[in-house]
Amino acid sequence: MSVATGSLVYVFALALGLQISSVIDIGGGPGTILVGLRERRPQIAATLMELPTVAAVAQVILSEYGANDVVVEAGDITVAPSIGRHDLAILKAVVQVLPPDQARSSILNAGRCLTPGGEIAIAGWDVVDDDRLGPPEGVFLNLTFLNLYRHGESYTEGQYQAWMTEAGFRDISRSRLTDGCTLFRARLMS
Repeated sequence: MSVATGSLVYVFALALGLQISSVIDIGGGPGTILVGLRERRPQIAATLMELPTVAAVAQVILSEYGANDVVVEAGDITVAPSIGRHDLAILKAVVQVLPPDQARSSILNAGRCLTPGGEIAIAGWDVVDDDRLGPPEGVFLNLTFLNLYRHGESYTEGQYQAWMTEAGFRDISRSRLTDGCTLFRARLMS
């Protein structure tokens, strides 16, 4: 199982265990997380929010998978939330490629995409401890992001928790998946 597949399986399991009727994948590229989720729970309404250039291509890819009923919304989560409200928001490999102010805005706006009591799942291989000395994978990726992205970096657990708390989330948890991916989960206050 590849690294991406391992974390995707966990996100599917997360979504399948929740009582949800609507999910949004923010920055979800071609929408394959939603395709996989809807294969198992076809009754879930699914929305993919992507930048306009990616959204145009994603619609074609989703059609190839027979997922024409997945709503593709062109937008920028760092600027505004989705036009709809959802029970679950997924941000996988999104936050770490953004500068700190946009990373914060993306989490605040993701919260605005949710119904009261909705859940957020933020996944990535980039979280570092608050002292920025570990885990080794996070430190390595931090150096990589600093060289690849103009403002991207590995953010600390404290930064994620502060942004999520500001957005109105509670019950924030951080777990490390078997493939090394970090997952933050939280519930929006009702």
